[in-house]
Amino acid sequence: MTLESLAMVLAIHAVALISPGPDFAVVTRMSLVSGRRAGLWAAAGVAASIGIYVLVCAFGLSLVITALPHLSHVLTFVGAAYLAWLGIQCLRSTGALPEATQTAPRAKSFVTGLLTNLLNPKAMLYFSSVLSQVLTSELSTTDTATIWLLLVCESLLWFGLVALVFSSTRVLAWIKGKLVWLDRAVGVVLMALAAKLAWGATR
Repeated sequence: MTLESLAMVLAIHAVALISPGPDFAVVTRMSLVSGRRAGLWAAAGVAASIGIYVLVCAFGLSLVITALPHLSHVLTFVGAAYLAWLGIQCLRSTGALPEATQTAPRAKSFVTGLLTNLLNPKAMLYFSSVLSQVLTSELSTTDTATIWLLLVCESLLWFGLVALVFSSTRVLAWIKGKLVWLDRAVGVVLMALAAKLAWGATR
């Protein structure tokens, strides 16, 4: 694999990462509500999900979707239901900021980040359409491992940065008293995304 091809993959993935979506919303909220550690664990969960998608792509995700056309519809509805559930949790939030002595729910945060990306049909379509063009059977094991490592690290760096920014004392001081409204906004966004996914799957 050439350096130009690798740079192109990393650039495309960077654009996909910084585009606002469920991953960004969940990592941001987790960082604000449950603290820096929870945000970083959620970021790790998203990165782990991306690593899973890269591995699946290496084994032919596009072929699986072609062979099982109803699979994408099932995953779309499951993903929509999960986003709707997260949205309801946000709408029910009291907007309380984390206490200094609060223990971050690491496992829950990791699983939340993992499932948010894993059950996002857009992520599945992105990896099956873009990465499947790069992760071909002609690639060596070393090239595949290199792509996997770089994409996972790139994802972890971006969402880790998001977690650090939104759990900083300055941001927390600014958001104090406004978190309940931010939670409401995130909840509405997640519910809208869920409705959009469900509507698209029925058409």
